Amino acid sequence: MATIQSVRGPIDSEELGLTLIHEHVIFQFDDSRRKPSIEYEKKLLQDACNVGIKTMVELTPVRRIDWLMELNNLVDLNIVASTGYYLNSRTPAPLAAYSEAQMIARMLRELNEGIDGTDVKAGIIKVAGNLAELTPWEVQVFTAAAKVQQKTGVCIATHACAGSREQADVLLRAGADLNRTFYSHVEAEFGWQGRTVKEQARYLEDIARKGGSLLFNNFAFEWDTPWPDMTYLFHYLCDAGLQEKILMSMDVNWVWNQKGEIEFEAQADHPGAEKRVYSFMITDVVPALLKAGFTEKDVNEFLVVNPRKFFARSGQPM
Repeated sequence: MATIQSVRGPIDSEELGLTLIHEHVIFQFDDSRRKPSIEYEKKLLQDACNVGIKTMVELTPVRRIDWLMELNNLVDLNIVASTGYYLNSRTPAPLAAYSEAQMIARMLRELNEGIDGTDVKAGIIKVAGNLAELTPWEVQVFTAAAKVQQKTGVCIATHACAGSREQADVLLRAGADLNRTFYSHVEAEFGWQGRTVKEQARYLEDIARKGGSLLFNNFAFEWDTPWPDMTYLFHYLCDAGLQEKILMSMDVNWVWNQKGEIEFEAQADHPGAEKRVYSFMITDVVPALLKAGFTEKDVNEFLVVNPRKFFARSGQPM
């Protein structure tokens, strides 16, 4: 067991329950739309609660913690906030200009003391790579995260549409414990660098055998990951005895577009993408997995057991 920091305070890893481990509770912080944003997100979170989701891991590492606190007062679930850095292009210039030492200090402060002057502590580190080969700035971020993990034992989540194995190698060289890391969006075929699904399966197997967990979220994103390919990867990893390394989430994110309307990721090009809310995991994804030959025990492992085990590896013993 381990203590996990959440927006409402520390919780035991045994209390996580059904967990969506890669989400964006709020992705856009526009003060002029704070009230409608909070109200809309409240509904999405309540719908998640209604289908049994108990924990949401918020992987927007540069955020407004007061928004998350307000939301968590309205909805009864665990929200785990993150520290770290997203893509360089989406990081505020002052933070992007930090030295490695400054990055380490910021992450340590948010993990050990609190975020933005509050007593809310981050519970996970988020880092991101854009392409298969990390840039020097991204290497600095990954190295800083690994050093923070060495000091705290806190888990690391990466954005890894491409180059997940390369990211694992950088973290490993920097001293990270790969058993406390997971790699997100590894099923996105535009990041496979020409590999077939069978080749990608073997590529991912290498990460899992080294200890890393694999996060799948492109459910109903058929243009990025056709369902037969998704289920092939799941079956391959399970048949290889690596079922405990599979994590699932929805990666919900929405913004206000230029028309002043709420728009979900990919919705502009793919109408219908707005159906991919948190509750979609239970109402649609789980039934589809059961039809694809997985059992309720398998699904429980992906959504409950594996997230609990992952966070239980945190270096914050009870």
